[in-house]
Amino acid sequence: MKMKKIIPLVQNIYFTRDEPISLVHFVTNRCNARCSFCFIDFDDTESQNTKFELSLEEIDRITKTLGSSLLNVNLTGGEPFARSELLDIARSYFRNTKVESIFITSNGSLPGRIEKFIGALKAEFPERKLIFSFSIDGVAEHHDRIRKIEGLFDSVLSSYHLVCANAPFAEANIGITVSQDNYKSAPDLYNLLIDSYGVRAITVTIVRDEGVYKIPAPFKREILATYEKISSWIVRDLKSGRLQGYDQKTLRGRLQNRKNTILYDVMRKIYLEPHFISACRAGSLFGIIGANGEVRPCEVLERPIGNLRDYEYDFMKLWRDSSAKEARNWIKDTKCNCSYECAWSFNILSNMEYQPALIAAAMGLKS
Repeated sequence: MKMKKIIPLVQNIYFTRDEPISLVHFVTNRCNARCSFCFIDFDDTESQNTKFELSLEEIDRITKTLGSSLLNVNLTGGEPFARSELLDIARSYFRNTKVESIFITSNGSLPGRIEKFIGALKAEFPERKLIFSFSIDGVAEHHDRIRKIEGLFDSVLSSYHLVCANAPFAEANIGITVSQDNYKSAPDLYNLLIDSYGVRAITVTIVRDEGVYKIPAPFKREILATYEKISSWIVRDLKSGRLQGYDQKTLRGRLQNRKNTILYDVMRKIYLEPHFISACRAGSLFGIIGANGEVRPCEVLERPIGNLRDYEYDFMKLWRDSSAKEARNWIKDTKCNCSYECAWSFNILSNMEYQPALIAAAMGLKS
């Protein structure tokens, strides 16, 4: 990254915080899976998904208005590859913004579409980066039952390895979501993914209350115990080289690995007893674009800022409007806190207490 871009970016992250550096864009709510812990109410949205989704033309207009600080966008859903225009949506972000990478959260069920997606973007934007996160929550039929797609486990592994074959342009990790469905078997899954299936990058998340899903109270402590075990193994195995994690040769990769280490520790502290630890940057450095154009500070907070269709598709006009300022002030004044990992990534990046660890990672020093 050139110095003329670094200086205003640092100013935005640590001082003004008036432009997003990352966005999660729900390109669709459509999904071919029906995970028990999903926050989307499919009964309510299924018939409306196509009707209210932002069109490709609308998305292209929006991507021209996202400010000068945007480094990354996460295209998600639903299942993002369920939307046939996903390639053109990615093209709009690469053509109209300065994002260095696009992060794709996928269930990995459509390796053919993923392969075409990578091939086209690799030819057109070889200097950019694609990062994929695929979910596996159980071995073979167990995973298929959790996600309710026959043969999904094999499809995910195919998707993972085809992405890895396109390194360094594309990289992938397998994410394990610890829930009531797999807290007993997830530790064995972790070791099998490494030892038997050739997976070299694993992250772990912990299921949370959101939308229509509520965690069954009797399982919370067991879910946390499994999360603590696997997250500690990931930290250990990154140090030993058993896992590679994100690309350690790049600054971005080193920072992501260290950020995840910090994040695991934060989640352990707040999962059973949510409380304020550090200032949240949702609504300032980070935000959500819904499939229908609604913008929110984060997934968890039911506090819409506005809809891009009402702002002539001008994102920064919406982001700087009074409703957005009110949301940011509310988050600050109430010390809003939760276990939403995406928002926490940018809380860690922008709060000074975490900087020594991140600086060490940037310099290639082990914690």
